[in-house]
Amino acid sequence: MSSLPVKAPDKANIRFNEFNLPVSTEFDDIYFNNEDGLAESRYVFLQHNDLPERWQTHSYSVFRIAESGFGTGLNFLASWALFAEHAPSTMRLHFVSFEKYPLAPADMARALQHFPELAAYAKVLINALPSPHAGCHRLQFDDGRVTLDLWYGDIHDQLPQWLPHATNTIDAWFLDGFAPDKNPQMWQPELYNAMAQSCREHGSFATFTAAGAVRRGLQEAGFAVAKVKGFGRKRDMLRGVVTTAQTQPAPHVHGTNGSATVPITIIGGGIAAACLAWSLCRRGFRVELLTTGLANGASGNAQGAVYPLLHAELSPLSEFFLGAFDHARQFYQQHSSFWHETGVVQLAFNATRQQRHDKIIASGIYHESLVRELDSAATQALWNALPAQPALLYPRAGWVPPEKLVQQLFAACGNELRVTTCAPITAMKLEREGWQLSAADGSHYHAHTVIVAAGAGSNALLAPWQLNFQNVRGQVTQVQATDVSSSCNLVVCYKGYFTPPTNGLHCVGATYAREHAGIEFDAQQQQPTNNADRTENLATLQDNLQQPWTAQLTAVSDRAALRHTTRDHLPACGWLTDNLGVLGGLGSRGFTSAPLCAEILVGQWLHEPLPLGASLLARLAPQRLQDVAT
Repeated sequence: MSSLPVKAPDKANIRFNEFNLPVSTEFDDIYFNNEDGLAESRYVFLQHNDLPERWQTHSYSVFRIAESGFGTGLNFLASWALFAEHAPSTMRLHFVSFEKYPLAPADMARALQHFPELAAYAKVLINALPSPHAGCHRLQFDDGRVTLDLWYGDIHDQLPQWLPHATNTIDAWFLDGFAPDKNPQMWQPELYNAMAQSCREHGSFATFTAAGAVRRGLQEAGFAVAKVKGFGRKRDMLRGVVTTAQTQPAPHVHGTNGSATVPITIIGGGIAAACLAWSLCRRGFRVELLTTGLANGASGNAQGAVYPLLHAELSPLSEFFLGAFDHARQFYQQHSSFWHETGVVQLAFNATRQQRHDKIIASGIYHESLVRELDSAATQALWNALPAQPALLYPRAGWVPPEKLVQQLFAACGNELRVTTCAPITAMKLEREGWQLSAADGSHYHAHTVIVAAGAGSNALLAPWQLNFQNVRGQVTQVQATDVSSSCNLVVCYKGYFTPPTNGLHCVGATYAREHAGIEFDAQQQQPTNNADRTENLATLQDNLQQPWTAQLTAVSDRAALRHTTRDHLPACGWLTDNLGVLGGLGSRGFTSAPLCAEILVGQWLHEPLPLGASLLARLAPQRLQDVAT
């Protein structure tokens, strides 16, 4: 299976007509009806997919809608508003939409201002919009009750990446987009076949068009199609139900309507475990956490930066972080009071780094809302104590306080989460009725389904599966803020990093030393700090920035921990067996990657449409790290 195309999705070229409504100049077609676009959306898509009546009798805890053509987001907003008003409180909405030409946020806001009853929803959506890069961007609203997967790029490129993990999952299709005679490239048999394949039993569709080719294509794909009265002056439209869908086998859960009676056990206590617990609890599952302590490993530093990892070519690593960063940013924005969107600047402190930055910008892959290049003067305009060096700026990036954030996510799980503090789990054995988990102090625990998210402690647990991880020791130094440094207003990256002050302290980090063979890491007893590492952190800051104030900083404390890494720097995210999941190898960017990885792992277990393309998902599989005897 080929990976997603490197080319970024095309920008929507629009004009606003005499009614101040958007018109596509590419297709010479309107985005919605000039008279009442919201009424049209409600009539065509909501009413003729029998919403909200179906929500009252739905057999599942989640209702899924897929759409061709996100456009202004009007159909999604109308669905969200109706769902909030009429759906059972225990039901979730999962909306999947494909868009080849993403609108600029300002154009979307202008288009949606005509619908004041949706203003509150529109404001939240526009604030959450991701950078327009090809692939899936998962957004979550209403405390996780509403999920939006935005797939940017040509729908015919995206469907093969989406469909392998979306078969028999969709309840209703909104077949939208510009008219078939204006946009024939979209209205093709491949789309209709994918629609039918994605539908689960009783899956429906509705579309504004009544074109004969569309009707015949849908029928050939496996839909029973009916022609009904169109909206307003339009004579006809089409609606129908799938006739070929098979009942999806139940996922590996217990109970009915998606609610488990047996808890899922997570081993770990850092950001990976917290995001997993949150994702599971929001879906109605009970979670048992076995941990030596919350955020006492690599997730326990005082401050952690959240920004993407980009290459001059769209490598699998960069492609993953495009989706992971946008999801993390919006996830923390929605679910945490600890998100600080200060921006992150990467200094070109030497010729090699400058060349790397130039190549990233010259590639044309990345939208300026994600990253842009600064000259020396623009860098100093960010903060006048920065050196006069060119730089890359990630304007929507920022930082979080890891320990507080992790604790808040666990607390948000409420009564669905039970935390058991225990000695490190050191061994796992599969028995007839589940997993026998053994702790270092001789204690034993039983679990039916286990997810290992224990960071550096995962190595021993997963040894029987011969997964090859590396543990890398890192030490962070905290320094007292000075009159100059206290005005630092963003995260500064060079060969290390320097954070804005919190409680009068900055973090300076971090060293990178591969763990020596034979050294065991005990999460309850942090590795001792090292004076040489403190010296290295301060010396790197002074050398890379060449600013007098850096030599005036006084170190007050240090913290060392082990990062859990993989040889290709991609996370290990997937299932080794039906009831053994792995989320590890997050390295130094766990707070950027963990929220998306948790959604992937939980989605795999529940057979949900996933927020990443199939070819890239295959690269995250933990089996790739297995040592194979030669």
